[in-house]
Amino acid sequence: MVELKTPSVGVGQTALFTAWMRQLESERPDGLFRDPLAAAMLSALAEDPVLAEVAEVIKQTHNSAAGFPTYFAVRTRFLDDEILAGVGAGIRQVVTLAAGVDGRTVRLALPAGTRWFEVELPEMTQFKDALIARSGLPLACERHGVAADLREDWQSRLRAAGFDPRQPTVWLVEGLLMYLTDTAGESLLAGLTELSSPGSRLMLEHLKAAMLEEEGRPVRERVEEQGAKWLSARDDLEEWLGGHGWRARVYAGDDPRIGHGRTVAPLPACWLAAAEL
Repeated sequence: MVELKTPSVGVGQTALFTAWMRQLESERPDGLFRDPLAAAMLSALAEDPVLAEVAEVIKQTHNSAAGFPTYFAVRTRFLDDEILAGVGAGIRQVVTLAAGVDGRTVRLALPAGTRWFEVELPEMTQFKDALIARSGLPLACERHGVAADLREDWQSRLRAAGFDPRQPTVWLVEGLLMYLTDTAGESLLAGLTELSSPGSRLMLEHLKAAMLEEEGRPVRERVEEQGAKWLSARDDLEEWLGGHGWRARVYAGDDPRIGHGRTVAPLPACWLAAAEL
């Protein structure tokens, strides 16, 4: 059996929470998706007593927030559908920034020839590679784990892994921008745009500005209890992306048009965007 080196508590806690949300959805008879990698990760991390305690805290904190887990299901399904639309249109190169333990490379029905690059910190990349090997789940595409810090020169590491900027790309930026400063977020968008050829597509999530004000304080406090902190939010995604050459469609996280009949809690208030260069 492949040996897993458990990530640090901060890294593991975030990954554990996301995996738990996806596992909850996967267990529903009407689930919007099925994520077998989430179950594999929860099983692996349950062997670590520190992270097992963290898991219990996360469950106690969020079980009382009606509709909160539903947002993660709706977000995941929205991004799934947009990614599949991109590869369905002929794009065969996908990049996820801050990929975490996202299971899309083992669970989506991807066309032959799809190459998927997952950019993450070295510690999480090592864990994810080992987790996939240990799970025995077959890959749905050619997967490349790219160990890089998004605050540094991640573009060079992505190129070195075989990424081809001459080919259109589907970019996924999920659960990331709100943890970056405005300056860092601007740099990230400029960096991925520089690597994008015409016809590329971009899917991303961001916070509504109210989440950094009094309205968002209760949710911010729960986030900070998990050792994270929101650093940015914005309500001008269409204009912001347009300034970098992307034509975007933007939806509120609780917009019934993308909810598949689910009722999403109004907080945290987020935006989901799908754009084309």
